[in-house]
Amino acid sequence: MSVQLPVDLYSVDQLSAVILELREYSSQLRDAAVREKSGHTAKEPPHVSALLLGVLHGAGIRQGNRAELETLVKELETLRAKANVAHVTLAALPNRTFKRQLTVWFRAEVDPAMFLTFAMRSDIGGGVIVQAGSRLYDFSFRRALLANKQRIAELFGNV
Repeated sequence: MSVQLPVDLYSVDQLSAVILELREYSSQLRDAAVREKSGHTAKEPPHVSALLLGVLHGAGIRQGNRAELETLVKELETLRAKANVAHVTLAALPNRTFKRQLTVWFRAEVDPAMFLTFAMRSDIGGGVIVQAGSRLYDFSFRRALLANKQRIAELFGNV
């Protein structure tokens, strides 16, 4: 089974929350099956978050299939343990649309199971700094300006 992660699931922390929710959901389904066998009326099905629904859809799993849910938990735990994470630093925190666009790009160009963290540093002025493992890619305005100090004076002289 291979799961296609939803775009809104971009961080390892979110993945951990989905795994916890999935375990709880599976447990509630198991309890409901036991109650049903003993002749008790079944409760309404447990609530599932939109993120978990996206994961289930991406894995092609029906909500009530406990065996597939248990397999999915193991797969997600393995994915979490081996996750590639890029730390993205911007001058301002990105909105949901921008996070989704960055996630789509990283998953298409770098790794289909890529996870991102987002941070803000106003001192970079703009652009982006990406850290992946021990590599740092600095595309910030601050770095570009400091690399061309003579150009700064020229720009201010023309103002």
